[in-house]
Amino acid sequence: MKPKVSILCLTYNHEKFIRQALDGFLMQKTNFPFEVLIHDDASTDKTADIIREYEKKYPKIIKAVYQKENQWSKGINVSRKYQWGRIKGTYVAVNEGDDYWTDENKLQKQADFLDSHPDFNVCFHPVKVIWEDKREKEVVFPSAKYRFNKKVLSLQDLLQRNFIQTNSVMYRWHNISKEWPESNFLPQDYMMHLLQTQSAKIGFIPDVMSVYRRNSGGVWTGVLQSDAWFEKYAVSHLRFYRAVSEKFHADKTKDMLYLLNKTIRCFLKNKKFKELEAIASEFSNLWEQLNLSDETERLQRKMNRLKAELKLSLLLIVIFVIFIGSLK
Repeated sequence: MKPKVSILCLTYNHEKFIRQALDGFLMQKTNFPFEVLIHDDASTDKTADIIREYEKKYPKIIKAVYQKENQWSKGINVSRKYQWGRIKGTYVAVNEGDDYWTDENKLQKQADFLDSHPDFNVCFHPVKVIWEDKREKEVVFPSAKYRFNKKVLSLQDLLQRNFIQTNSVMYRWHNISKEWPESNFLPQDYMMHLLQTQSAKIGFIPDVMSVYRRNSGGVWTGVLQSDAWFEKYAVSHLRFYRAVSEKFHADKTKDMLYLLNKTIRCFLKNKKFKELEAIASEFSNLWEQLNLSDETERLQRKMNRLKAELKLSLLLIVIFVIFIGSLK
């Protein structure tokens, strides 16, 4: 039978967690068939072996793709290339391999909601957020305030901030491959929410039905705080804001200037001059707006001074090497 819901699951080195994710799918009690579309991105641990074990046991439900080379590291949008074309369901739910569902009626509740609300394309619910290293207390996301104290939301609400955690969402699916921006940006799940929400409402179901794990190696750990985050993800996040501005005619200039300013500070501190030049070239219009401020002029002077210091340091090293060589 044609599945009513397709579950999308991306995995990479989730050996510790994947059984819990798969069990969360298989425990679902529904009056309709569903499928689990898994993509393993060349895991180097036993993730793929565990998936094969479940696929062999539940071949009509679990349908996996196993990569021999990691696709994400090549800049490939894995969902777009390998997952979306396999979807057969009217509705789509999402859960990555290190998160899991806790309510056996989650799919039924969300599908029932969309069945009875044809003017809604998306519904979501709160999730429990836990830290693997226990660095912070468990919380429930989003708070009522973060979702504007609303149960019915819109694209305009979502453009202000992302209040939908990915493993809580269900879409009335339409293939967004042709609408997807071509630049290599993050976060991709936020863009997916936006594109699915363009022509209809967003519904909120108040039941906590899943767990979202956070860990020290996550993409959004240290967001806008740690040097490692800026060096890895700041440019991709700037591209996301640019794509949102172009696709939805939303003014994200303020967000982009704030992020660019903090990125410049981080790169200057760590003497990432080539990276700064690349940002200045790619976001030249934005850079010019920053140059109108005294603060940026001060940062530019600091950048020039650090460049001079770096050249002097290299010169001293060369002189030292030559001097040592002359003593031999």
